[in-house]
Amino acid sequence: MVARSFSNEVMEKIHEEVDWIKLLPEDPRKHLIESGESFTIYRTLIDLFDLPSDHPDVINAHKKVLEAPLIQNFIKNLSNWEKDIVTGHNKPTYLPNQLWLLLDWGINAESNAKFESAINSLMVHQDKQTGQFLAYSKGYGRQSKDKNPQWTSVLCDHNLITSILLLAGFKNEERVKRGLKRMGELITETSQGFGWKCVPGLKTKFRGPGRVNDVCPMAVVDALRGYWILPKEEWPNHLIESGKTLLNCWIKRATEKPYIFGHGKRFRLPRAPFIWYNIGTVLDATRHYPELIKTQAFQELIAVSLLEFPPDGRFVPKSVFLYYKNYSFGQKKEVSPWMTFFLSRIYKNAVDADPAIIKAVKKIDAKSLKGSKGGPKSKKK
Repeated sequence: MVARSFSNEVMEKIHEEVDWIKLLPEDPRKHLIESGESFTIYRTLIDLFDLPSDHPDVINAHKKVLEAPLIQNFIKNLSNWEKDIVTGHNKPTYLPNQLWLLLDWGINAESNAKFESAINSLMVHQDKQTGQFLAYSKGYGRQSKDKNPQWTSVLCDHNLITSILLLAGFKNEERVKRGLKRMGELITETSQGFGWKCVPGLKTKFRGPGRVNDVCPMAVVDALRGYWILPKEEWPNHLIESGKTLLNCWIKRATEKPYIFGHGKRFRLPRAPFIWYNIGTVLDATRHYPELIKTQAFQELIAVSLLEFPPDGRFVPKSVFLYYKNYSFGQKKEVSPWMTFFLSRIYKNAVDADPAIIKAVKKIDAKSLKGSKGGPKSKKK
């Protein structure tokens, strides 16, 4: 039975006919509301039921998020941006990744003092000349003997930090405007099309291991995460083309691949939280842009992601971060309400933007869309 603490309006919405459900084997909404997972219930009310933030049910759900021991413990253990050395942008302990997840759960500067302190610490460190946000990293390059941590930055830092500040409501801050200007300036033509390359870091000149002219898929993902909340007239030139470049990494997976960003089994298994490159990360980053939703690549990725749903429509993770073992999405072989919600939200956004996507996805033979190592197949002798 659905908890009677919800209003009649919510009870009715659980059974309301909506088109996006047609993509899934079963309707997950009742399960999500009954899950007992505070942040999943909160986001379901807002993103799947379209209730406003001032609705009594939403206010009550948000209160439960703030009170949840898992959330309180998560916030208590936030990384210290001033002291903790960045050891990897795909790490659960990387502060921007932590804040991005908390924002999705409804935590912001107004609701939590420690979150406010952490978000402010991101804004404090910005290169005066370029406007690029900085991170405390081991800033040595191939030509340098200096291996001491210093305040430097690569686009994996800057693009994500800028998007997080946008999502946190700081778009009118002068430092964020400078960060946006910097991000827009760095869109360029790559070997795959318009996008962001892995450019050398500030001060250290360190650059990632990829080919110089290749697009960096994660730099594109991190930019798309934030730009959607701005009016289109404030988007940089070639933003949509950059999103198409990101999606075309999937389409062209058999003949090329940006270094370390493959499309095999690991990519095809949605792995939450979506802090690094996989199918869920790409779909989530592109779901706000109708021009990207209507592409063949987006439709194929939707079809592939649906293969992971069992007949009851409740997602069971097959790939997890052990750091999140206390959360439903950190447990293999168990239903994860958050994962079920997260992917359902992508499907809803897609159908809302383009109802024709349902028919298009159902025509796709997803099982035939195999991964690839990124090069032409060798002929058998």
